[in-house]
Amino acid sequence: MKYINKENLYDYAFLNQDTLVSPLRAICVCFHGYTDATMYQESPKIAKILGEAGIAWVFPYYSVWAWMSKSSSEFNEQVIDAVYERLGADETVPLIVSGGSMGGLTALNYLVYGKRNAVGCAVNCAVTDMKRVFSDIPDFRRAILSAHIEEDEDLLSVMKRYSPVDFYKLMPKIPYYFVYGESDAYFTQNHMPPLIERMKKEKFSYKLRIEEGMNHCDIESHPDAFTEYCKFIVDLIK
Repeated sequence: MKYINKENLYDYAFLNQDTLVSPLRAICVCFHGYTDATMYQESPKIAKILGEAGIAWVFPYYSVWAWMSKSSSEFNEQVIDAVYERLGADETVPLIVSGGSMGGLTALNYLVYGKRNAVGCAVNCAVTDMKRVFSDIPDFRRAILSAHIEEDEDLLSVMKRYSPVDFYKLMPKIPYYFVYGESDAYFTQNHMPPLIERMKKEKFSYKLRIEEGMNHCDIESHPDAFTEYCKFIVDLIK
């Protein structure tokens, strides 16, 4: 069903209209991670920084157990449509995608399966192999199965369809920013190298930062990394 619109948008996403300045230069969607049920009443730090640069920052409240379910993908598309409508933005306004952990996987998937073309992608401790987290982390199994149990394909095929490490050749040749934490051992060791090595072989343009002492997705506690992450997004539309 079509339900989310410019009038009810704030029930289903946060948009940084409290800090957004004119003219509108771009729209940046930030996809949240696994179990993140945060709902904002005012712009967090990154939304304020981007808003002051004329970039709308959007945080969809899609399922916390999403893992690229069809329903969560449709939810996100309706949120993005509603943001463009609410801001009176036409399709010439560039879209940027971002996200952390499961949200990083979601951002990379959007580049391949989303309705709009994005001009850049910035991800924080991104999951890149759904098969691997299903195998290695028992807590994730119930969520991934729950997300995809109505699919006609077998679960392994579904997980491969949505794993960037498998579909990377379909990703557009746009600028990418990857940040991982040195202290986030599992994701940094198991998810960063395979995808980055394959992207390097295919001559993708990317910036990779391994931040010393950083735990999973905790980029705001590392000012240099956080500043570089924000600057990458702003510089995409200069």
